[in-house]
Amino acid sequence: MYVGRFVVLGRTGSGAWYLGYRVSSRSFPNRTIRTGSDRAVVVPTADATPDTSETPNPYITYNCLRVDRGRIVVANGSHVDPIIERVTDGYELLGAITLPLLALGYERDAYNTPRIVAALDSGADEGYMGIVADDRVCVRRLKVTPGQAYLLATYELNEPTPIALEGNTPGELCAAIYEAEYEHPVAALAAFPSGPSVEMVVRSAR
Repeated sequence: MYVGRFVVLGRTGSGAWYLGYRVSSRSFPNRTIRTGSDRAVVVPTADATPDTSETPNPYITYNCLRVDRGRIVVANGSHVDPIIERVTDGYELLGAITLPLLALGYERDAYNTPRIVAALDSGADEGYMGIVADDRVCVRRLKVTPGQAYLLATYELNEPTPIALEGNTPGELCAAIYEAEYEHPVAALAAFPSGPSVEMVVRSAR
């Protein structure tokens, strides 16, 4: 089954929180994820058809993760930036997620692709998932028990859906997210809170 891009909110068997993201694509597989100290970025690979760096396509190149003092946000597009900016300004995660989703709406592409997000406040021990589609906007705080994880995808599985992921480290969970049964994996990311920062591992097809 093809579910497109998806975000993950989960806890390991020992109770550690984590977030995940996977790029799945039928139309533009030549992408990878690069990590920095406070963000991860989806970018075209060197062998991709030129996207013109002067005017990059925000549906192809975008920050997919940002972190601010232990609050981590993963998303399938440019909405991660206004969400984390509101977090920095002092908003609680519920409002920080909801306002940008309402303002930006779904992606104006041929499929009316929803914008999805997962977020974690490790200090408050809270996790959230949100979506804006052409027929609704919904942001939920989720209770996640140790060993449990939820997936939220752009297609088909666009409600928080339980997913079985094996692993206790960023590397193990990144591999599990990349190898999940859904079709056309391109790149995956697993992110663990590490004090005010984040520990990330990525995997790409190219």
